[in-house]
Amino acid sequence: MSDFHCLEIEFPEVDFFGKKDSKETFHAHLYANKEEIELRLFFNEESDFRHAFTTWCGSVDWNKFGSYLTVNLSKNETNDRLRKIDLSESNLLGTSSGSNFYQNGKKYIVLKIDFVKFYWNPVDGETNTAEFYLDDKGFRVVEQFYSFLSPNDWYKNDGNFSIGRMNDSQLYYDLGNSQFRPEFNLVSNDGKENRVATITKEPKIQFRYTSDISEGETLLYGGIVLMLASFYHHLEIDYVLRRIHLPEHTITIKKLEQKNFVDRNGNLWGFGLNWDFNKFLQSNWQEQTLKNFELLSKAIKLFNQSHIVDDYSTFLIRYNIIEICDKQKRENEKFTSVLDEKQTKAKQNEALNALLETISHKDQEAFKKRWNDIQVLLKNKPMQNQLASFLKDQNIDPTSLPIELKALKELRNNIIHGSIEKVNTDELRKANILLYRISGILILNLMGISDWSLNTELS
Repeated sequence: MSDFHCLEIEFPEVDFFGKKDSKETFHAHLYANKEEIELRLFFNEESDFRHAFTTWCGSVDWNKFGSYLTVNLSKNETNDRLRKIDLSESNLLGTSSGSNFYQNGKKYIVLKIDFVKFYWNPVDGETNTAEFYLDDKGFRVVEQFYSFLSPNDWYKNDGNFSIGRMNDSQLYYDLGNSQFRPEFNLVSNDGKENRVATITKEPKIQFRYTSDISEGETLLYGGIVLMLASFYHHLEIDYVLRRIHLPEHTITIKKLEQKNFVDRNGNLWGFGLNWDFNKFLQSNWQEQTLKNFELLSKAIKLFNQSHIVDDYSTFLIRYNIIEICDKQKRENEKFTSVLDEKQTKAKQNEALNALLETISHKDQEAFKKRWNDIQVLLKNKPMQNQLASFLKDQNIDPTSLPIELKALKELRNNIIHGSIEKVNTDELRKANILLYRISGILILNLMGISDWSLNTELS
């Protein structure tokens, strides 16, 4: 069996050669391993494809590269278990070509991408389970659930070792039509002649599903668990491999690991919750998190981003999280009328006639139109402060905050308009601490977690 997969690729909306009525199909070889995903695209050496492709790449969004392709398995594909390969979510990372880029006498260019999805024949005995392997940052998600590797019976010295799970971390946590828990996959490396044997711990989330699970649901549940872990640890964590066993097929999804990132450790202490991740997962978050998944995804991504930018950007991002979370719709409160509709209309006409006496005759028709336009507005009471009202609805008393909302708004306006000289750096630092706590609490509220407390002491 070869170390690559054979594909036939088309670019349906791209005209490389000026032949609008006929799209060329390119044979391709896909190489996928832990370190890279490479697509070798073969073309007619006599054509001007390399130049045309390079020009086209300079005009499109590389983050949408997969959407420009249609992919089919080639008749040359040797793996009988493979049903389909999907590159629709692939980002293009780079391209390369050279005079020595030949394979079996055919010219090719190399495309580096970051994502590939495989559909295989189902695996007997694994149906309705999945393994979502975390990147290196995800090790911290799993490590607290285990003790260290040790002999089963140290006094016997019989060569049997195990790594136990901590306390109540044997639990599986419910999520929709699934159950999950963090686990280590243990990979051993040894030889009879080696003095040292190694065991590598690979962090993963293990899923069990009900029989009616769909592919979309499995990806959603995996995304939710990843989102919870990223929020808890204040760091964007990702999956590098997902293996999903469904009755109709097995799906494997490979994604390259992010190598360059600003590392940090987080927890929920800043929101008054002295919970480890296990305790967090045991709280009552499932229903509201499923309901608010899209909003939470956006807010948590910004929340983690706010930790790796400068203080001014941190403030704007955290303020923006509050605005994003504020999705409440308020009905305008009306003034109480003491007259019926007919009597009110008569009084309004009297007022209009009196006012028209103060307006030039040539402008009176325009004034009447303006008068009619504002009648609806005049029925409404002045609205409450939007931000103050929202925080009250979230069980945060705006009058108890160590920084007034007016001061926060003024600080935001100064930063947005570039008036940095008006910003006191110590006030900005304290505002960022406060907004960190508020934005985290709002995220917890969206998850349905209300056990938090807001510390108003800023130091």
